[in-house]
Amino acid sequence: MNTFRETIPHPKLIQLYDYWTSICDGRDMPARRDMDPLDIPRLLPNIILFDVEYDPIRFRVRLYGTALTKISRNEITGRYLDEPGISPIYSLVGPANKKSALTKKALLLDAPYPPNLGGGHFYRLSLPLSDDGRQVSMLLTGFYREKHALAEPQRSTQSARVAARA
Repeated sequence: MNTFRETIPHPKLIQLYDYWTSICDGRDMPARRDMDPLDIPRLLPNIILFDVEYDPIRFRVRLYGTALTKISRNEITGRYLDEPGISPIYSLVGPANKKSALTKKALLLDAPYPPNLGGGHFYRLSLPLSDDGRQVSMLLTGFYREKHALAEPQRSTQSARVAARA
């Protein structure tokens, strides 16, 4: 049986996951204060930090990496993910954020990028952070877009794959 880590196909997302597990320090979720951006400088351009709000659940972009700004041609720091025009793949990433926040689990999203937006494939890992150890207050998210899906023999590149940490 594969561990969650073994299901992550992108090497940079494996690095992000390893960092997150190292700062969990035996807890289900680390806090934002446990993170030090200097520990992961090569990952920062592809990082999104979301503030999680409840009633109703919404996600405000606190940090949007420079590589992601180049991909989207849009600076969205301070905006809500569900605002019109913010995320062309909201139908996938919105529910993924919600699932990660409500289950308090790491979540991998692996899917084709829409052909009308240049195509390719994207890999997105959402990692919950909690200020109080009970409720998710932020999501640490890594996002990588590739021209082609990374080799993984048992997966179709035509549909999305979601995996959650047990």
